Amino acid sequence: MSETPDIGSPVSRRDRRGRVRLAVGAACATLLAITVTASAPAAHAETHPTRPVINTNQTGEHGGYFYAFWKDSGDAAMTLGPGGQYSSAWNTSTNNWFGGKGWATGDRRTVHYRSTFNPNGTAYLALYGYMTDPLVEYYIMESWGIYRPTGTLMGTVVTDGGVYDIYRAMRYGPPGAPIHYQYYNIRQQKRTSGSIDTGAHFDAWADAGMTFGAKMGYMIMATEGYQSSGSSNVWVYGSPR
Repeated sequence: MSETPDIGSPVSRRDRRGRVRLAVGAACATLLAITVTASAPAAHAETHPTRPVINTNQTGEHGGYFYAFWKDSGDAAMTLGPGGQYSSAWNTSTNNWFGGKGWATGDRRTVHYRSTFNPNGTAYLALYGYMTDPLVEYYIMESWGIYRPTGTLMGTVVTDGGVYDIYRAMRYGPPGAPIHYQYYNIRQQKRTSGSIDTGAHFDAWADAGMTFGAKMGYMIMATEGYQSSGSSNVWVYGSPR
């Protein structure tokens, strides 16, 4: 089967580059591809001394967990709560945004999470991570809004109480940015709480002949929105490795 060249629009391929640059200085391209025209009230979050509101591109640590936040424009914000908790809100003024909590280094671990996820348009709830040498981004997608991504179907894997479709797509960034693969395992039935055995997903990619990077970057339980509106409230916890 021939490789799907890219799911994203020319704009989405250009705009996603900031996220991985925060951690590894590499450009990356967005997975999201649907234009959404719905409007919504402005995103907002309550300010609290122990619950910082993040609305600028950054990574860091809070409550014993790593966090990352990135947006290309507009009004999106993520509020950091205790431990692995965070909440988010965004509206259609934001072309593309992404954020979540997890670990500074990905690994074979069991990730437990629970959430409320309220997308109005194109958005994802997914365990996101990346590898370098070579650069590979990956999603273990648990729920989504109006758009379920596709790509080159590489097989399926039964794990975590469900069936996931395995897709691979080639990503093209702006001039000078690395061309790289994105892998994403998409659950056939949406859910907003449960456990993810990352080792089972890694093994499924290896069994499908999908190349791994030599080094692991961060791994977070992420919310992502593209030309949409919505909110999420996420708790993530698991082994500290």
